[in-house]
Amino acid sequence: MSSNFTVKRICEQCEGIFEAKTTVTRFCSARCNKKNYKLRKRISVMKETDSKVQAILNRPIEILQAKEFLSVGNAAKLLNTSTKMIYRMIAERKLEAVNLSVRKTVISRKEIDRLFETKEQNKLSEEKILVRPKIRDSYSMTEAQKKFKISEAGLYHLIKRHKISKFKNGWYTYVAKKDLDAIFDINIK
Repeated sequence: MSSNFTVKRICEQCEGIFEAKTTVTRFCSARCNKKNYKLRKRISVMKETDSKVQAILNRPIEILQAKEFLSVGNAAKLLNTSTKMIYRMIAERKLEAVNLSVRKTVISRKEIDRLFETKEQNKLSEEKILVRPKIRDSYSMTEAQKKFKISEAGLYHLIKRHKISKFKNGWYTYVAKKDLDAIFDINIK
């Protein structure tokens, strides 16, 4: 079927202007048509291989997500961080972990998920815990050192280890008497 009109078009491959004989012509020549066909084939093959490679790369993470307990190395892979960072989070008590042996530390998957709770939930739980005792019910740091005969560094390490809250009032830092007395096994009246 022949047509009696010509339409000016832009070639989709070389972007040159040409006169098309039909309204659906996309390329200026057979050469541009073949080049575009090869390009489309190459792109489709690349997409296919990219999806296969991505599936292979995601497989270990999917396996880790399905596990209930993770080693420190696996937890680091899952969080895309270093093992040193995981150990630091365990030391800072941001993550709870269990030592099964000298060389094996295991972290529950629930603990990792707990890291990503919303800040509002964390703030509500912190507000319930943080109730400042009165000064008369607290020891200043120097009073605690003298009473329990412990060095300043020892007292700070003890407070940090037992997660005892301390607060400042003016120049002095105070700790609740009941918390320190409980640690040193003194009967609370």
